[in-house]
Amino acid sequence: MKIFYILAEKLLKYFTPKETEYVREKQMLMHPGESGAKLTQDYFIKKLGWAIAIVVLGIVLSAVVLIVDIRQKETIENGAIERNDYGDGEKKVTLDLYKDGELFQREKTITVDERQYTEDEVRRIFGEVADSLEAAVLGENKTVDHVDHDLTLPKESERYPVLIEWLISDYDVLDSAGHIQDEFHDEAGREVKLTAELSYGEMEEDHVFYVKVFPKYREAEDKLSHDIDISISEHAMASASGNAQTLPDNVDGYRLSYESSLPHTWIYILLISCFAAFALYTGRDRDLKAEVAKREREMLLDYPEIVSKLTLLIGAGLTLRAAFEKVAIDYKNRTYGRKSFAMEEMLITVYRMRSGVSEYEAYLDFGKRCAVRRYTKLGALFSQNIKKGSAGLLAEMEKEVHDAFEERKANARKRGEEAGTKLLLPMAMMLSVVMIVIIVPAFMSFSV
Repeated sequence: MKIFYILAEKLLKYFTPKETEYVREKQMLMHPGESGAKLTQDYFIKKLGWAIAIVVLGIVLSAVVLIVDIRQKETIENGAIERNDYGDGEKKVTLDLYKDGELFQREKTITVDERQYTEDEVRRIFGEVADSLEAAVLGENKTVDHVDHDLTLPKESERYPVLIEWLISDYDVLDSAGHIQDEFHDEAGREVKLTAELSYGEMEEDHVFYVKVFPKYREAEDKLSHDIDISISEHAMASASGNAQTLPDNVDGYRLSYESSLPHTWIYILLISCFAAFALYTGRDRDLKAEVAKREREMLLDYPEIVSKLTLLIGAGLTLRAAFEKVAIDYKNRTYGRKSFAMEEMLITVYRMRSGVSEYEAYLDFGKRCAVRRYTKLGALFSQNIKKGSAGLLAEMEKEVHDAFEERKANARKRGEEAGTKLLLPMAMMLSVVMIVIIVPAFMSFSV
């Protein structure tokens, strides 16, 4: 991506995006204290760089696809399209159709079937497949006269499009997949007839051969495990009437002992704990966002009361600073009530003014720290009062009180509508339950 960023930086020297000022303002809000020009430039470099990268990638992919399409373009000679070879399946060809030299239909799709074998060719192929079947079926076995490993019964030929269905004469010895049954224990072996039904289209041919199957060969550990299972089953049958099931203590010359397995519950708890920790870690961001939203709602809820108190005190003759401090200190000295984010910000502002910060700067910072539109406007109003004088401040505050209470009523109506919407689902579920309680007995009475 670095090369695209460099290219984007060079392009930005020749033109200025229209939204530069808007982006600069938003970047300054998101990154206070940093250079707005640098932030804006980095923003547009990344934005334009990604756009250039996508266009270049699109050009490259388009070129590759075009080259592949050209190479795969179907050759039409003497009004004929070459078929796929045997077993390769049909192919769909897209053609432009011309009538008397003029384009008649664009991108017409034609299905071209694969080449079909003649009857003589099919008979020859059946013979080749049948000749190769015995060797293919044996798998790990040496000969058909001694089969003690699972057989391999292919469903189709590897060389030709021939399907194969298998019939087995004795399913007590072999299952439909050619596996030797675990219950087969005849050491003398048993002869099994295998019938392979070969088919191509509507043509069919059967091929029959015989194998002599012996009990399944097992590796030492596999055989021991199998023998242990059999011994456990035998002991279970022998002790079926007892209070406890006995277990074999010796199988194939090996002494056996038993111990209860340790459950894997601890692993599950560990995995669940790790998952819960990850969910908690990632979910904290959502909680923080929810807390910030809750703070804003509470500050907006307190706003009408705050401006109302300030207006009342200013109208009674107090200066702006005195009224501001009285509201904040009264909140501090209260003995009950919830914590108010807005009042806490007012207390911080009072402390800053007492420590020497100018009223003008303190009120502006108050609005910025609150980060809520209403309080930002209030801070700006107080700052203008310090700069231009208190003339008209009381009228502005009275207007702000009126607007704040109107907005509070509108928010109350909105929250009421949202609460009503949330209740729709429970109400619908209750209605469904009531309808079921009424309708089901009625239908049952009809059936009676």
